[in-house]
Amino acid sequence: MAILKSCSIDSEIALIGDDLLSEIIVRLPFKSVARSACVSKDWRAAVSDDYLRRRLPLLMTTVYFPDDDAVAGGGGGGGGPRFACAASDGNDGHRLEDCDLGFLPERGGVVVCDGCNGLLLCRSPGTPEFFVVDPVTRRWAALPAPAKAATLSVLAFDPSTSPDYRVVNFTGWRDRGAAVEVFSSATWAWTARDTEFGGVPASSLSGSMHYHDGILYILASEPDCLVSLNLADFSSTAAVIDLPEPVDGGDAHVAHSGGRLHYIFRDGELLKVWELDDDDQWRPKHAVKVEHLAHGGDEVRFLAMHPEEEDVVYTWSPWKVVEHDLRRKTTTCHCQAWEFGEGERNRVVKAWLVPSSCYLSDCLAHCPVKC
Repeated sequence: MAILKSCSIDSEIALIGDDLLSEIIVRLPFKSVARSACVSKDWRAAVSDDYLRRRLPLLMTTVYFPDDDAVAGGGGGGGGPRFACAASDGNDGHRLEDCDLGFLPERGGVVVCDGCNGLLLCRSPGTPEFFVVDPVTRRWAALPAPAKAATLSVLAFDPSTSPDYRVVNFTGWRDRGAAVEVFSSATWAWTARDTEFGGVPASSLSGSMHYHDGILYILASEPDCLVSLNLADFSSTAAVIDLPEPVDGGDAHVAHSGGRLHYIFRDGELLKVWELDDDDQWRPKHAVKVEHLAHGGDEVRFLAMHPEEEDVVYTWSPWKVVEHDLRRKTTTCHCQAWEFGEGERNRVVKAWLVPSSCYLSDCLAHCPVKC
């Protein structure tokens, strides 16, 4: 149920002080808060106030594959990747809840191409038509068709720096570069570009990518490095950052926490974390035995870092997302887990802990949308 059912209460919002209003809103179910921003301009201004945003908790969101298609149900996704976020009803705050995509216009289902910080990039099967979707508020934007078919499509969205998002279509690979089309929600248009990978062969790029503050980071091997593409200036050659340990033979990721770039690498029994310092040198931060991260099972898969707390990471273990404090090197004293419904087996492949304000500010508000 939305917080407000009528705009007649708008005039009473001004009579409630910021402290009291924020105390009320932070105790309400998150989805109700997010969707109630559509009720009226006055209410939207109230729930989007900066003072309130700073008090709202971070929200766990995931992209996952159900082990059983029947678990996911219908709703436009079939047996492909699905989206879930933490339930916020106060009683089951650590439960992951599937967000049905049945509100999308493509009743035959959509293909989930990518996800980034709580938004999904979807495509109609057999067509070049893309949708950018906020599954929590059930709002979506249909993008204009790109000029060329893509071999790889990436969604780039960082709500900590801007409400705008980009879609990067790699349309042709070259020896050490690629042809790309970039869609910007700020201009509502696609732009064709050629980009060079700083001498790194295109064949060495991995599928592990990370977006932060206008830069798309891509892990590469042979040579082992990080290729960083400035999405606002594709005319420049990509910067290349050497890695402290090779990508081959392990599970490697990059992430931002506390405003700094981190490299996370699992090599056998250890999960290692490095931080890039002000002199562009990698500084080792953690080396934790994977067995200390196991939570009810032997399998452990790194997912994400906390965007603000540099010692906190998130992993997937059957069948849950688990938070760990690496400084404590244990999951028994400082740990919480998000689980799906009883009996639901799912493999989470991406996870983000995103600011609630990325929904309350409604990054799709300035675009052609339906809800």
